[in-house]
Amino acid sequence: MQRNIRQDMRDYMPRYYDDFPVVINLVDREADVIIALNEAAARTLAQVFAVSADRDLPRWERICGIKTDESKPLDVRRAIVMSRLQGAGTVTVEVVRRLADTLYGAATKVTEDFAGGRVVVTLVGKRGVAAEAEDVRKELRELIPAHLGIALDFTWFVWNEFDALTWNEADAFTWNELEVHMP
Repeated sequence: MQRNIRQDMRDYMPRYYDDFPVVINLVDREADVIIALNEAAARTLAQVFAVSADRDLPRWERICGIKTDESKPLDVRRAIVMSRLQGAGTVTVEVVRRLADTLYGAATKVTEDFAGGRVVVTLVGKRGVAAEAEDVRKELRELIPAHLGIALDFTWFVWNEFDALTWNEADAFTWNELEVHMP
């Protein structure tokens, strides 16, 4: 629950001060300063943790041995840092899925191919070849043990789904748009 600092400060004062606009204005200005200090303290505290860092994210990347890439979104950079920090433990399907979800920005399905000695990551939240596939492969290679291969699979619009469209609906798409369409 968010506190209303301005109202709390007024409530601590005797009621007869309500008749003095100068005093109320002074209390409101003090409340503004306290609110700003609280926000600055919260922003500073957020930098201490990799999961919420933004301004100090390059420091976390340096600690983890990651080259800072300002072109990537903050949530992707945070996910990479978190995967490196958590990488000392056991790599599970869930850990791989969470990292892949964040890197792709869409849902993924991770399966273990024991016979093939690989991990298969299938992008199910969007269709077509993802532009960030090589970044995903690179980051997954850092996480997944070296003896396992990595396969990135992508989904496409299939004929069964095409049959569900009317000609007018299908005509609204170009072929390139249709093959990545998600009904």
